[in-house]
Amino acid sequence: MQTNPSPIETDVLVVGAGPAGLATALAAVTHGARVLVVERRGTTSTIPRATGVSTRTMEILREWGLTEAVLAGAVGDVPPRIAVADTLAGPVREYRDVGYPSRREALRASPTHPLLCPQDHLEPLLVAELRRRGGEVRFDSALIDLTVADGVEARLAGGERVRARFVVGADGPRSRVRSALGIGLRDLGTLGDYAQVLFRPDAASGVEALFAREPNVLWSIEHPEAAGVLLPVGGGRWCYARQLHDGRDCTGAEGIAAHTPEFWRWLLRTATGLPDLEPQLLGMQAFTMAAAVATAVRSGPGFLVGDAAHRMTPVGGNGMNTAIHDGHELGWRLGWTVRGWAGPALLDSYVEEREPIGRARALRSLRPGGTDPIDGLAGDLGTAYRSCTVATGPADGELRLGTGTARPGERIPHVWVRTDGGRRAVLDLLGPGFTLFTGAVDADWRTAAAHLPVPVEVPAVGDRVARRCGLGPRSALLVRPDGVIAWRHDAGARETAADHARALARAVGTAVGLEPAVAFAA
Repeated sequence: MQTNPSPIETDVLVVGAGPAGLATALAAVTHGARVLVVERRGTTSTIPRATGVSTRTMEILREWGLTEAVLAGAVGDVPPRIAVADTLAGPVREYRDVGYPSRREALRASPTHPLLCPQDHLEPLLVAELRRRGGEVRFDSALIDLTVADGVEARLAGGERVRARFVVGADGPRSRVRSALGIGLRDLGTLGDYAQVLFRPDAASGVEALFAREPNVLWSIEHPEAAGVLLPVGGGRWCYARQLHDGRDCTGAEGIAAHTPEFWRWLLRTATGLPDLEPQLLGMQAFTMAAAVATAVRSGPGFLVGDAAHRMTPVGGNGMNTAIHDGHELGWRLGWTVRGWAGPALLDSYVEEREPIGRARALRSLRPGGTDPIDGLAGDLGTAYRSCTVATGPADGELRLGTGTARPGERIPHVWVRTDGGRRAVLDLLGPGFTLFTGAVDADWRTAAAHLPVPVEVPAVGDRVARRCGLGPRSALLVRPDGVIAWRHDAGARETAADHARALARAVGTAVGLEPAVAFAA
């Protein structure tokens, strides 16, 4: 008689091995959780998909030690602009801001900068790093059903069962996890039906020479017979996309079927202005530019990240970046909860902090033709979080990049410091617990930090951080592992070491989601 094998036991089950799921898993593993990622596909993405990697995303990848590996697959130093022209080979009529900062602008606010890197280069790097850190990824492993009660029980293709404490739906806009959690979806609108082709131009065509002479993130092609967009997507490949119009083109699957290889070649020659182009067609796809948001991003032990939580159009280049930020923010919270460092409110704060951002960026993706206040560095690095675990803070969505005020809810300002290990960015000093940055007098703060059940490191960094953040001699900043300031204290001259200890204990208790009544005793 055959018996069912024992279920796989893990702390966090992540469904979906795209950027959102892999980022969640990496952050959770890094902070102490056991993680299993399951993916219905047989491998990581085989097409470029998203290519724009924002400054904040690069900071996260840098945290995981992936900078050089990402740069190896990048499209080079491309100015953040869109060229408007009749054809790729024709004269540029105007340039438009793509919404990303230049390298120089980014490096004034961050130790790194944005770049173009195709998703099919990035995903294998994330998988390899996750496995190196002890996480498990299973491909060809579709979710069949999911039961959520006190914990999570899942059945996978092939009959395997998984029992977990938490489940994360990173399985795209048609998320099975979202459905199983009973969470609805609210459509925000569409920008139309499109067809696109991935191609590699022949070496003799001159496309790469044109790009080297005139690098741009994207060309808006306005030829009357081939209007659309052309963009480099890495590995010598290009993408061309055009809108399908009722009455002139079929839409959806019929539209892509109407685009025969011969028709695509004619379109590409017309759009590039290179009549002798012999493109290698690598793949064709029809898609709808649409945006939607889940009616919630959490239900009990179940969470949503990425497209499962907020589907976006490519406008603004926020989809993959927002997904990675979601995963990074959720992952450390799950890890701390598994380790027993946190109370229930820490997981609540994921909802409070990330849901408004996902909704705002999904809505932004429906506004083509120009930049938006949440684009660029302000939206990427300057959003001020407000939640039950942030001591105080500005209003939701307020952008404060570069103010130097270093208030709770803000990302700690970028500054280079000298340490025993050499020159490092302040973000490099963040550890697996909290980091406390202090003014000139830090002995009492060090004593207070040493007696808490959650690690609180107090690095010796001289006075550069204090000056950049406006800290007085007895001030302190409590910074989370994501770089967000959870608490600021500007101590008076008469405060004692015991006062510091009590204040820090209360602040840490709030920041890990414990009620004030059960916060750590000083």
